[in-house]
Amino acid sequence: MIRWLVVCLVVAGCGVPAVDPAYEGRGPITFVDSYDLSSTGPIRRRVEAWNARSSSVEAVTYVPMPTPTDDYRAQLMARAGDLAGRRGADAGSQCYDVVTLDVVWTAAFARANYLARLPEAEMGPDRFLPASAESARDNGRLWAVPWRADAGVLFYRSDLLAAEGVSRPTSWDELERQAATIAPKYGIAGYVGQLGQYEGLTVNALEAVWGHGGDADHWDGPGARAGVGRLASGVEQGWIPREALRYDEAASLKEFLEGRALFLRTWPYARAELEASPLKDRFGMAALPGPAALGGWNVAVSRCSAHQATARDFIQFLTGEESQAALLTQAGYPPTLASLYEDRELRARLPHLVVLEAAVLNARNRPRTAHYDELTRVVQRAVHNALGNPQALDAELRQLAEDVVRASSGR
Repeated sequence: MIRWLVVCLVVAGCGVPAVDPAYEGRGPITFVDSYDLSSTGPIRRRVEAWNARSSSVEAVTYVPMPTPTDDYRAQLMARAGDLAGRRGADAGSQCYDVVTLDVVWTAAFARANYLARLPEAEMGPDRFLPASAESARDNGRLWAVPWRADAGVLFYRSDLLAAEGVSRPTSWDELERQAATIAPKYGIAGYVGQLGQYEGLTVNALEAVWGHGGDADHWDGPGARAGVGRLASGVEQGWIPREALRYDEAASLKEFLEGRALFLRTWPYARAELEASPLKDRFGMAALPGPAALGGWNVAVSRCSAHQATARDFIQFLTGEESQAALLTQAGYPPTLASLYEDRELRARLPHLVVLEAAVLNARNRPRTAHYDELTRVVQRAVHNALGNPQALDAELRQLAEDVVRASSGR
């Protein structure tokens, strides 16, 4: 690898090498990820699989971090900031060698100089879904590798819709009509999602805005007013329970799992939970009535790591076909490798893979900015206020349009 880099520099003139030879060490590493929402523990099992086949010299210690996402990001940023300027042995055991990053964090972590740049030839970014691969870059450079794709999907009570003689909704109008008229007959909520004031709300709001013809650049436009207004009127009219304004992934899934909601917007991982529940044969999964937000997680090497060669090998292991297929079959995490969606054995075993593929391929990225943390905070504040007080909707969105411009530029 080092010889290839030297040739590249001298002959091809390709600039600064991606790998710093001074930190090409091998040894034990620490891997940090957000809390594994799946009850099957597939992430821990992948770490155990690595440790079982690797030398103890390159053992991986797995550190699950808190959920929700905002808390996890804050802890990662704090640790990286504390270690800024300290590398290798100087960082000691405090360095998280391999970190899992939400797809919207790449720019912020890369520009803060918290990540080690990755070599393109070694990591093979062209193997991945285009949108996922793009989320791992900043300024044309590769800083991470796509690991778990994600896109919002709609779960519904297929038994109740069948009893009413209707098909699953394919538009927001149909969803609202069914949520408002069918759910009350069974004494349950019409629709739940992640509407608490955290990152989940930004995602849910964007999907509603996109589903009504709006975009993330015009929060005071008609599409944004219609999308956020739909959610706000749902809370006001009662087909979205007011309690949902506190829900995250776990709370919203609990409502659906325990039979208290007709529709649930969440991530595909929930399918495995539902398959193991009393609702096993009484639910369906479909695309949202509009574009989904591209979620998911990339894996990156921290700049402070003294064992970056081991870290990159571990990333190759996590993002390879074997590991991604395991995450898909054990927990329902959509793969980022394009090849797995065409795998005949997987398609036969998992009929819903076609739904996952459509959701991921049609998903849209959230705004990409180094100041995403500031941006999502202003979105969460304004949308949460609007959902709780629909009369303030227009004023909140007008102010949000101004706040987004300032936040996106870091002002």
